[in-house]
Parts: sequence; C-alpha cells; structure tokens
Amino acid sequence: MKLVVEKALTLKLHAQGIASNDVKTSIETVAAAVERQQPDLSGSVAPDGMVTLMFSDMEGFTAMTERLGDSGAFKVIQAHNAIVREQLRAHGGHELELQGDGFLLGFAQPLSGVRCAIAIQRAFAGYSAEHREQPIRVRIGLHCGQAIKDRDKFFGRTVILAARIAAQATGGEILVSAALKDVTQGASGLCFDAGRSVELKGIATPQRVHGVAWP
Repeated sequence: MKLVVEKALTLKLHAQGIASNDVKTSIETVAAAVERQQPDLSGSVAPDGMVTLMFSDMEGFTAMTERLGDSGAFKVIQAHNAIVREQLRAHGGHELELQGDGFLLGFAQPLSGVRCAIAIQRAFAGYSAEHREQPIRVRIGLHCGQAIKDRDKFFGRTVILAARIAAQATGGEILVSAALKDVTQGASGLCFDAGRSVELKGIATPQRVHGVAWP
C-alpha cells in the first residue's frame, strides 16, 4: 500500500520538476506515458474514426499526500479511482491510462464523454459533501479527433491538445475544445460558456476552450 502512494507521489513530484509551477502535473505524466506506450484505442473509436479523450486529475494531490500521510492518501486515492471508474462504466468509456491521480479515458461517442465528465464532477461533489475533512476536487479536459487516418499524428497532436486543455482547468471545472463543443452542442442538458482563447504549450496556434456547466 505504501509503495502505491509513494509511486503516485513520485510521479507527481517528477512532473513538477519538469513543469516548475504547473500544478496540473499528473495530466502531463499521463500524456507522456501515452505517447510512449500508444495504447490500443480500438474500443474507443467510433465508426467514423472519431475518438473523444478525457484527461483528469485531482487538485492539490501532493499537498494532500503530505498532510494525510501514505495511509490516509491511499484511502482518498481509492475513493477517487472508484468514483471515476464507476462513471466510466456507466457511460461506456474505456480506461486508457492511470498514473498516480491522473486518468486518460476514451469514448467512441463525444456526447458520452461530456456526459461522463459531468457525472464525475457531480459524484465528487456528493463525495465532498460527505467528507468535508478531505474533499476531492478534480479538473477535467476533453478533446475529440480522428484516430485512424494517421496513428502517429493522432498520438502526437490529439493527446497533447486534450492534455493541455485539461491543464487549463481548475478543480471542479470541465473544459472542452471548440471541436468537441461543436459536435455536442444542442444536446439535451448540455450548457457551454462563451469560451476563451488560450495559448497551449506545444500547440502553435491559440485554441478556443469552453467550460461545461454541471451543477
């Protein structure tokens, strides 16, 4: 048990060393692992070749681990992982990578990805209301892209873009790319904000991101 938490903390600190003040470090770690391993996405690809990717991680993970110690942090991680996986199953997604407190999830249907993100945030809000001594706040980012035209290009740009969008989010926030908003807007129950233009590390041109209402 101790080794699991130590590994998670090591991954977090390693990423912090790479990104200095960037607190969205598990997202970076997951993205790097995916670039190296290039997991099988066949279960997450729609008939038209589209895949929707979701990155998430916990806000304040390192500080929590230092405050609670290994045993306490491990219990929180278990609760976090169980909540994410429960909602993932409910929305027909696939777990592509887990590093520390950071997930990468894949969906064949863009709408399923956005609805899963909303369900995850609502589930963590419920958990936090019952565990006020140690609430869990996660940041989530999603993007959709073609998975079959050029596998290397997919892993290079689409994964990086999804990760960078997630890194723009704060705890309790869902951000999506303009591409994902365009293919899901108008669906019942979805509400996006007006969006903003952001500079993303590793992406040459500014990108439009939109917040998703979930409360």
